[in-house]
Amino acid sequence: MIKPMLILSLGAALMLGLLPLITNATEANRLGDPVAGNNKAALCAACHGLDGIGLSPEYPNLAGQKKAYIIKQLKAFKSGLREDASMQAMAASLNDDDMLNLASYYSQLTNPAADLSPDSTPNSTSGSGTEPPITPTSSACSVTKIEASSIQFPETVFVTIKGCGAIETFPIRSTWEGGANMLYTAISPDGHYLFSTSPSSNKLYVFDTQTGKKVAIITVGNAPKGVKVHPNGKRVYVSNEASSTISVIDIASMSVVNTITVQKSPHNVRFTRDGSLAYVTLQGGAGIGVINTVKEEIVNVIPVPGIIGPHNLDLSSDEKIAYVRDFVGNLAVLELVTGNVLKVIQVGNGHGGVDVAPDDSFVATAAISDNKISIIDTVSLTTQHIVVGQGPHGIRTSKDSQWIYVTLTKDNQVVVINAKTMTIEKRFIVGDFPFWIAVNGNP
Repeated sequence: MIKPMLILSLGAALMLGLLPLITNATEANRLGDPVAGNNKAALCAACHGLDGIGLSPEYPNLAGQKKAYIIKQLKAFKSGLREDASMQAMAASLNDDDMLNLASYYSQLTNPAADLSPDSTPNSTSGSGTEPPITPTSSACSVTKIEASSIQFPETVFVTIKGCGAIETFPIRSTWEGGANMLYTAISPDGHYLFSTSPSSNKLYVFDTQTGKKVAIITVGNAPKGVKVHPNGKRVYVSNEASSTISVIDIASMSVVNTITVQKSPHNVRFTRDGSLAYVTLQGGAGIGVINTVKEEIVNVIPVPGIIGPHNLDLSSDEKIAYVRDFVGNLAVLELVTGNVLKVIQVGNGHGGVDVAPDDSFVATAAISDNKISIIDTVSLTTQHIVVGQGPHGIRTSKDSQWIYVTLTKDNQVVVINAKTMTIEKRFIVGDFPFWIAVNGNP
């Protein structure tokens, strides 16, 4: 009778979901490595904050959470028992040691907000119960600014400084105060306006590039991430990851004039040169959405097998190929007409930006959980890696394809690479957590 009772007990435990709790409790008794967890947490910072405090109500706080609970949730996302597009993509890249180390890191952080018991912790689609704090711009952006050269910055380069909610410009080293957790940014074709998303406040900030002054703050959807300006300079598309929508902003009125519903977790957009189409990465896994910009509706979705969570993308100069960077360390070379994936290239760990050089000679992509960027030859599709420092994410090439600019989110630097020699020529210390880069002339 003992064995049948044991089998029944185990069956009941499986049905009730108790075995993961037992497993996680055992794993939580292991110490883990908070330092390794801190390094791996770069994957999480874009949503859950540098300090484990969610950047908007859609993202729960992780600071101070119990180790066993964090492990349990990560395992549930990885197995599919718990559904969230971005989290499933992220968890797919984690092994048991990664989960333990992340849990060890977050559990030791201080949470100034509220009770973090499992019963009060929200699911991935609901709020954390408290608004995240607005980070002051002063101390986190107070750095000694080394003079930059117009040779290395032939066009003005704009960098979002997430940790202090600001924009920093090159070669003139000015800092513009923005909103909380400034993330993605884009410049208008005429160079007059700069647009930057704040996922903490569900706002799009608009700056005058001549003065650095805010000219508008526009409410968009939930957790806005990527932003791009239509080539005609009249419309702006904002990807609202938590709303699964695209906000369409009219520049003349500085207001939202339409909302396009798309598949799960749109992350960033790339317009064709004539502006007739916009391609949007659907981080929920559906692939690449195709938006007819005249109708302002999604007309097709192109699957991208072989990668996990399409994150950022750019197009070849003839616009026949999309280079799609995923959430965990791969880049897909996608033929847009046929939908064929020509190659999946392993790049650095985690997610990052991707940029096709204006002369179409190479593709550059970053890796926020690594110390290197990857350069892909567009003809041979061979790859070389350049060690740049910790946490590269934003990456953009100058209009003349001479310089590559990279943000280092962990080292708080902007790195300038000579694209002819593929060597680092200059490093600049910037504010806390430089994230994205916009270059006039390279959308």
